[in-house]
Amino acid sequence: MKKLLIILTLVSALLLSATTALAATPSLVDKAHLLTASERAQVQAQLQAVEQKYGIRCAVVTMGSIGNAKPGIYANQLIDKVFNDGPNGNIVFLQVTDQRQWYISTDRKLKDVVVGIPGTEYISKAAVPYLKKGDEAGAYKTYAKRVDDLMAYYNKHGKGWQPEKEFPWLAVVGALIAGVAVASAYKKSLIAAMSNVRREVSADAYLNQGSFALENKHDTYLYTNVTYTPKPRQGHRGAGSVSNSSSDGGHGGGGGGY
Repeated sequence: MKKLLIILTLVSALLLSATTALAATPSLVDKAHLLTASERAQVQAQLQAVEQKYGIRCAVVTMGSIGNAKPGIYANQLIDKVFNDGPNGNIVFLQVTDQRQWYISTDRKLKDVVVGIPGTEYISKAAVPYLKKGDEAGAYKTYAKRVDDLMAYYNKHGKGWQPEKEFPWLAVVGALIAGVAVASAYKKSLIAAMSNVRREVSADAYLNQGSFALENKHDTYLYTNVTYTPKPRQGHRGAGSVSNSSSDGGHGGGGGGY
């Protein structure tokens, strides 16, 4: 009985130390002062719920300025030096207001959960539109929800989420066009090989002479209607798309503008 009591005491101490480690640095650091007191409480509660559910650090940092530093490098340093105590991994959402840039960085463990650019965009394409509207609280709560989704998927399937491959419509259409072209060429070759068919040089040879006589010819010009259709611009991928990444062997993620 005494030995069992000692074991339970040690387990309780370990759990308490893990909880204390996660609470050592707040998971919401609003240096740019973008949130009200009530919004900070709501976001902090949602971040903590995800952290306690999965044993990770899920952080948000807002900065008015980071000088000439790149958001990706800065976010990676936050993972390495500040938010590095999640037993099952660490992730941070950084917003830099003077650059109007955002960046999501993960450590090595969560790099397998938030897989590449598609995994990062699964979070950012839902969260960043809120930044564009000036609803920072909505962005951070959506970020926490999407991290929850990815963690749940990983725990259920044992691998990180990746989007389903789109049906290769372009390849199918190309194959159909090639098939029609081959069939047409084969048909022409068969017609050319027929002994009772020959090609005429002039179109007049196909007319039944004397069957038609044009007695009067008159052209009337009315008007011209010209319609211009603007050509759509290329290269715009939408809010939340990853346009830059500082991913390396120890970090995943990516970022962009808003």
